[in-house]
Amino acid sequence: MLIGYVSDERYVALPDTLVEFIGELGSWETRSRASGAVYADVPPGPYEVILARQGYGSKRVRMNVIEGRPYQFRLLADGLLGYAWPRCVQSGERSEFRVHSHRAYKLELYRYGIDKEFVRTIGWYDEHGPRATVQITPDGDYTQTGGRWNHFGYTSPHHKQYQSAPERSGLYYFHASTAEGDFFSFPWVVAPAQPTAAIAVLANDMNWNAYNNFGGRSNYIHPDRFPPTPTVNARLELKRYTNPEHINYDTDDYAPLS
Repeated sequence: MLIGYVSDERYVALPDTLVEFIGELGSWETRSRASGAVYADVPPGPYEVILARQGYGSKRVRMNVIEGRPYQFRLLADGLLGYAWPRCVQSGERSEFRVHSHRAYKLELYRYGIDKEFVRTIGWYDEHGPRATVQITPDGDYTQTGGRWNHFGYTSPHHKQYQSAPERSGLYYFHASTAEGDFFSFPWVVAPAQPTAAIAVLANDMNWNAYNNFGGRSNYIHPDRFPPTPTVNARLELKRYTNPEHINYDTDDYAPLS
């Protein structure tokens, strides 16, 4: 029976993923196929599912096997990524920095303008527990709901990772780097707590979301909804490449984009 599909953060099929089902009647093991499809002879019902693949974060999922309703398992590739939430604040407010890394990383804060100004080193962050700085993503189409990083396993207030916004407004960037040479930066907009000038400058950040296809969708990639199966080869499968008359905006019904 087709249980579902395994894909990465771009909704690309992940073959050869180890999948273990644990239920009331026992346990079953299988592997995902080249299409990412997971087939197993398991009775319908609730299961704890464990997924593991080299180069990706392992995870445990509780789900119901329902015949005819394939489940979308999602894994996140090892690497260095991050974002600030909220990404826009006023001076004195704080944001949580949410970073995914399979290695220890250093986080620094810079202010961007005519010149790039170093503000401060926030600190080094390492795993206290194996791969504890690796994030997980929700299953299904989480472009509708958000990635929910720092949501699972961050129950202690001492594990929260916040940064107070500087008094000086502007466009800031967090710089994350590792000793092995990995690097990633992510923006943080700081507005003044009170008006300080007669003229206000509005910074538009909509472009970040329009082209951001993390999770597998954007305003240009699957803008209406996910196709039923993850991508194996984009040039052979996506309508934007296979249909010369295809346009992105040919429907009246669009699933949300967070």
